[in-house]
Order: sequence, then structure tokens, then C-alpha cells
Amino acid sequence: MLTTDVRGNSAPRPTGRLHLITGGRDAAAPSRPTLFTPARKAGRSDHAVCAIVGGTTLSAKLELLGRLVTRVDVLALGGGVANTVLAATGTDMGASLCDYGLIDEARKLLDRAKTCGCELLLPVDVVVASDARSGTEDRIVPCSAIGPEDMVLDIGPATIARLTACVEAARTVVWTGPLGVYEIAPFDGGTDALAWFIARRTRDAGLRSVAAGNDTIAALTAAGVENRFSELTSRDALPDWLDAATPRAVPA
Repeated sequence: MLTTDVRGNSAPRPTGRLHLITGGRDAAAPSRPTLFTPARKAGRSDHAVCAIVGGTTLSAKLELLGRLVTRVDVLALGGGVANTVLAATGTDMGASLCDYGLIDEARKLLDRAKTCGCELLLPVDVVVASDARSGTEDRIVPCSAIGPEDMVLDIGPATIARLTACVEAARTVVWTGPLGVYEIAPFDGGTDALAWFIARRTRDAGLRSVAAGNDTIAALTAAGVENRFSELTSRDALPDWLDAATPRAVPA
């Protein structure tokens, strides 16, 4: 069955068991956001800030993650970035993409998040398959049940529910990096569902939503919501955005 939004327009295809959260596409679509418009620095009591970081490798995001844990209230991880941090907690990641050479750095990140009072959320369930290609048989499993030949290719529905709850409680959301192999169905489900939920909260609840990086914007474009976010910026510009707009800074 084709999913539609509240006005009956076609929504992106939900992937099998992953229910697409409706909202987003309506006739009165806002104009495309401009790139990188920093806001005034606010007090922590004014805004709860949630950051979502995905992408393929921890190495590309390690410095940014070190900044984020000092500036946001909740940091949620997905994609290959989450795989490495999960491995650092002792989770067997099977045949998944993982930066095993950065396990010690991932443990330091976990410790620093705790010291800074930043809640760090990792996937609790995932979509796995033996190969990252369309038509491959996929399964949803808890992270504790990842098998030796399993590749983690998307977040699961329980993880999506946790992330949407965080978004619902936030006043500002910063997102960089897809949460799965969004280019290949059915592994686009987690990224699509979260993108639509954030778009809906931006439209209906005044959420300030910031998407950073070419891959992130490409994923939002694939979901049909790139013009539903408050701001689009580059990943290189994100550190300056954080310094200008996030509500707290904990000394290193």
C-alpha cells in the first residue's frame, strides 16, 4: 500500500516492516533554506539540543564528535560511526563496517560524553543482511544478536522510536551523516523515517533543524524533505555553527 501524507500526497516508500512517519509534504511548501545562517548563542535552559551523527567511518567524524559532546544534550549515533562505538562497548559487529583501529578512541568518546553530561544514544536494534544490495534478504535483530556473517545496514524500528522521542523533546536538532545505506532499499528506512519526522516537527512544532554535509542533504533529497529543514550547511561549516549557536560549552 502506498503511504500518503496528511493531504493525500504520495510519501516515500516505507521499507517493509518500517512504518513511515507521515508529515512533511503539503501544498504550502517553504522555499529552500539558505546555507549556514548562524543564530545567537542561547542559554541552556532555552533549548534542548540533539545531535544525530551517522556516516560510514568514525575516523571522519571523531573530531566533530569530540566537540558535540561538550555542546549538546543528546548525541545519537548511527551508520558505521555507531558500529565502531558499539564494538567499543563489547558488541560483536559481525561482518559490518567498523573502524577497529579506533576502538580506544571510541571508548574515550564514551567516557568524555559521560563526563560532560551528554547522553549518548547507540542503536538497540538494526537491520542486517549478508550483502548490501537490493533484493538481499534482510532481518531486524537486537544488537546483541548480530551474527558473524551479518552486515549492519540500517537502524531498526526500536532505535527509530528512540530517536524520534529525542527529536520530539528537542528545540534544536543537528544532523550529519545517513543512518544506513540509504541509496539501497530496504536499507533507507531508518534515514527516511527520521527525515520525515524531523520535517514534520519543523513544520508543526517550530523545531530548528540543521542538516550538514553533502551525504546528509542527498539523503534528505532522496526522502523528498530537503526543503523542509530550517537550515542546510556543509560539514566543514558545522564546527563554526556549533560555536555560534549551541547553548553550552564544557571545558575540555
